[in-house]
Amino acid sequence: MPSSKIAVFGVPTAAGGRATGLERAPFALREAGLLARLRATGARVVNLSDLSLFPYRDDAEHPQARNAEVVECAVRAAADEMTRALGEGFTIVLGGDCTLVAGTVAGASRTLGQPVGVVYIDADADLNTPDTSPSGYLNGMALALALGRGPSNVVAAGGAPPAVAADHVSLVGFRAVDPGERPALGDLGLALPAAAARRLGMRVAAALALDGVGNGDGPILVHLDVDVIDAAEMPAKQFLTPGAGLAYAEVADLVTAIVASPRVVALEVTEYDPSRDPQGEHARKIVDLIVRAASRRLQG
Repeated sequence: MPSSKIAVFGVPTAAGGRATGLERAPFALREAGLLARLRATGARVVNLSDLSLFPYRDDAEHPQARNAEVVECAVRAAADEMTRALGEGFTIVLGGDCTLVAGTVAGASRTLGQPVGVVYIDADADLNTPDTSPSGYLNGMALALALGRGPSNVVAAGGAPPAVAADHVSLVGFRAVDPGERPALGDLGLALPAAAARRLGMRVAAALALDGVGNGDGPILVHLDVDVIDAAEMPAKQFLTPGAGLAYAEVADLVTAIVASPRVVALEVTEYDPSRDPQGEHARKIVDLIVRAASRRLQG
């Protein structure tokens, strides 16, 4: 029977993003009732609060790897807090921009003493490096950073790089890939675009995602970037990825099916921008998704 304990912490970082706003996401999701909703499922919620603020800044001096020093600090702090959180139980991490994955998966591996895989659910591949990125924003390099590719100070921030091996990663739901990212797709355990996931159905996509993480049925961290949801349903983003995304209901089904696996030790939610959600409508949708997945997990 799964533990009824859930640890929650936030990483209020916009350091890897394109503007301010993302750093408010952990606070907005709490204000939308996340903790009370989790407790209502019968879970014992361990509230580890939020880390210090890691701000966005306009770093024109480093156009190919913007704000890397602040991202480094956020990654290191996320790794350290992950060590504390996983000691409490199943962990929910509230981002912030998606560069925090390099820290959370590194911290999880350090805590559990074994390789931790990643199911990376995102509209973008996030496999750029400073040599291939068209923008230089590090949130477009988030998965590459976790794979040990990118500014050395950032990839080393969580501990001995890489945080995760390529064949221990399933990338699911993407609809945009830059030319420089394509060669890295073939190294992953699974690369399943949004259109293919929709054709297969979310239960099959979830099973493939879990199977694609080749760490010997070891632990998994699930990374959810909310832009995997079609922009018509989730516009609270700094950058709206073009193309047809998965529907909110599809993403909720996908995440719930994956998190139900006993292999999954953590779920992190990133890239929600509350400054583009003045009524909190989309924060409540994200809370609904998290609570549904956590409730399914508690049911065993």
